[in-house]
Amino acid sequence: MPRRAIAAVARLLYHEPYLALPMRHETGESAGRVRAAYHWRFRRRWHSLEVTAQGEPGPAAPGSEAEFITEHFWATPRRRDGGTLEYRVEHPRWRVWAATDSRLEGELARSMARRSLPASPLRPTSAFLAEGSPVT
Repeated sequence: MPRRAIAAVARLLYHEPYLALPMRHETGESAGRVRAAYHWRFRRRWHSLEVTAQGEPGPAAPGSEAEFITEHFWATPRRRDGGTLEYRVEHPRWRVWAATDSRLEGELARSMARRSLPASPLRPTSAFLAEGSPVT
């Protein structure tokens, strides 16, 4: 999360473990390819998540990971008293692209690599790019 106030509200009201970190992003289209990259600074190092896709976006396939993630509207974080908070996030249906290439670099990638046995840099086993939109 790039803004301290938003991270604080997420922690206080929704009990979500958000951090405010310096962030930057890059997006672009060229020759029918779409690229998005997010970078964040954590523990004095830059980390990144990048995805490249091709073609036109479309609806997520029914039952796919992309549908589960993009159409996952309910959150149930644990409250400090041990109970559960439930809230709904609403947005229009997002169109998605299947990724033709993806990469995760930095501490998160190393942490995940210790839990499994992928090569470095860590290559996700599945990846997609979603349009996104404002949410309520």
